Amino acid sequence: MNAMVAPSSGPHAGAAPIPAGSGVPSPSRSFDIVDLKQYFHIIIKRIWLVALCFVIALAVTVINLVREIPTYRATSSLLLSHGLPLPATIRQQEQELQGEYMETQMRILQSGLIISKARERVNRPAEEIAEKLVRISVVPGGKSAIVLISIDATDPTFASDFANAMAEAYLDFKAEERMETSQSTVVSLTQQANRMREELKKAEDKVLAFKKENSMIGMQQKGNIAASILASLAERSANLKTERKIMEAQRPLLSGISDDQILQILQPPSSPLINLQQPSLAASSTNASVAAARGPEKLIEQGVIQRPHWEVLKRERVALEGQLASLRTRFRDAHPDIVRVKQSLDANEQATATEVQFALKEYYNKLDAMAVMEQAVERASTEWEDDALVASRKIDEFDNLQRDVSRLRTLYEVISSRLKEIDISVGIEPESVKQLERAAPPSSPVTPRKMQSIFMAALIGIGIGLGLVFGLEYIDDSIRYPEEVSRDLGLTFLGVIPSANWDPDDLKTHLLSNIDQKSGLAESYRNVRSALLFAADQEKMISLVVTSAVPKEGKTTTSLNVSVSLAQAGMRVLLVDGDLRRGELHKFFGIEGGRGFADVLMGQAKPESVIQRTGIPNLDLVATGPFPPNPAELMMRGEFNSFMEYARRAYDRIIFDCPPVMAVSEAATLCSLVDGAILVVWAGQTSRKLSQLTMQIIRQRGAKLIGCVLNNLEFGRVGYYYYSTYYGYYDYNYRYDRDRDHVTSATKK
Repeated sequence: MNAMVAPSSGPHAGAAPIPAGSGVPSPSRSFDIVDLKQYFHIIIKRIWLVALCFVIALAVTVINLVREIPTYRATSSLLLSHGLPLPATIRQQEQELQGEYMETQMRILQSGLIISKARERVNRPAEEIAEKLVRISVVPGGKSAIVLISIDATDPTFASDFANAMAEAYLDFKAEERMETSQSTVVSLTQQANRMREELKKAEDKVLAFKKENSMIGMQQKGNIAASILASLAERSANLKTERKIMEAQRPLLSGISDDQILQILQPPSSPLINLQQPSLAASSTNASVAAARGPEKLIEQGVIQRPHWEVLKRERVALEGQLASLRTRFRDAHPDIVRVKQSLDANEQATATEVQFALKEYYNKLDAMAVMEQAVERASTEWEDDALVASRKIDEFDNLQRDVSRLRTLYEVISSRLKEIDISVGIEPESVKQLERAAPPSSPVTPRKMQSIFMAALIGIGIGLGLVFGLEYIDDSIRYPEEVSRDLGLTFLGVIPSANWDPDDLKTHLLSNIDQKSGLAESYRNVRSALLFAADQEKMISLVVTSAVPKEGKTTTSLNVSVSLAQAGMRVLLVDGDLRRGELHKFFGIEGGRGFADVLMGQAKPESVIQRTGIPNLDLVATGPFPPNPAELMMRGEFNSFMEYARRAYDRIIFDCPPVMAVSEAATLCSLVDGAILVVWAGQTSRKLSQLTMQIIRQRGAKLIGCVLNNLEFGRVGYYYYSTYYGYYDYNYRYDRDRDHVTSATKK
């Protein structure tokens, strides 16, 4: 029968990602009843720890309940609501509080002022209040406008009295607050009104005095006249400046032109005998009207306006030039008529030159006169500007005084109106606060709540216990489950040996041949035998070593019963006690161990001389013999090879019971001298790290590890219910009905 591998196991420490088939639930598969059973067995395995935490939690809670003084709670409720609403025009906006109204009121209730007033109301000694008062709590009544005042105290009567005192102190505080606010507002506004009245009177007196001193009645008209004159003067100054600049621009142009052009440029638009803008005695209104209606030509024709003299000269020159041209067609230049005409032309040119000089002189005189007039206009503008500025400043000062009067009058009216509004709103309460329910003495304490505390302590104790149980299970580093052999050690799993209550008084009962062949224990050794017989290269696995990492893991019992099971299968088996320090295999068969394996290695005996019959068919034994002082050196002598050659010829299987690898040095040497080694691990006890180190030592010596046997596995522990169900199905159980106090550790050798 092949060795069995359990489909599930519990959580373990230091494991890599858990493969499918392990008992710990993983995201890769669903949570089923097997997982629940596994966790149940984890708890059952260390149920004592849960019970201990449960008892400790209950004990601590009971002690605290006995020592704790009962606390009573009394609650008084207040209703906070808005009173009669005020009109928006007379609402006292300055008294509105910033922030949440309910939160503000609760802070006031918890303030030292209200608490001190409540202490005064209860009228009890301060020592008694400090002794009985435990806690003050002010909380809103849900989303309503109700505030609950809760008092925790050691005396129920005191709790109700103090809660009511808190409510009454708060009501008095609100009443005083409203009264003080109204009174302080009235006093403040009255003072401001008196001050405003005085300032308004002073401002009005200033306005009246300023009017009298500065004749403000005609000041505005005077300012308007000055502004109008300044505008006309500014226009005239601009015209004069423009005309002067034009004449100055003509000056450089006069030097490069003819006399006729100079006279044409410098002549006035007309040379009237009268001035149309300023009529004189030389012109009548009729002439002016004719000139305005029909132009200056008619006036020239009528002799009212004369042409300039240079135009006459020009006409005369043209006429003379014509006469000269005509005469020359008929006469020579010496002719008296031609000479006379030439003389007339010369006289004309001299007269024209005189006119040019006169025109230039008039031009420069007019330019100088225009500069003088421009300065005069500017000076007049400056004088009128000073007058206008004085008038404007006086008007501005008067306007400022009037604005001050208007501002003060407005402030005074506002304050007077506010005083009237306060007088109206004194009898109206903007908010309503009243005690909705008085506190009554409580009939039962709020703390301690014995049943609730005990129940919570039980839950906490159980929770802590379960946490410790699963924590210890998680940090457990031992090899506990068959699948861990392959996963963590990388060895072939040969089988699992259940724990048994061996008879401490009779070692012979430990032999497989002496126990019930239908028991689960016997079947487990047959599983190991099957795994060895059907393993790869079993023809080469003649000599085997059964070892362990540390002492008392069951390697002796395992090697003994595996040998018996092989012998029962018809093989000739030689069982050799290779523990040359503490070997005791001969005691299980009731034979002497005086001569044995040590004698052969020391060359003092032949192999056939130390072989003893065990009484079991096909099974012989080589005991240790005397314990030598140097067993490690003996293992490497040539006598060992001679012994192995003889044993291979005479037997089908050679089984060595080897000492622990981590305990003695010759164990690893013996493993390297045989065909293969079997590692025995005590389920739930042997450390995973220690087992891995043992494997490393064995392989470093060149030995071959065939597989691992999981020994002393308790089916009642977590994860082993699968095996318990398997063996229980066939009723394969092997237990002695003896007191556990007399159980020995024979299986741990």
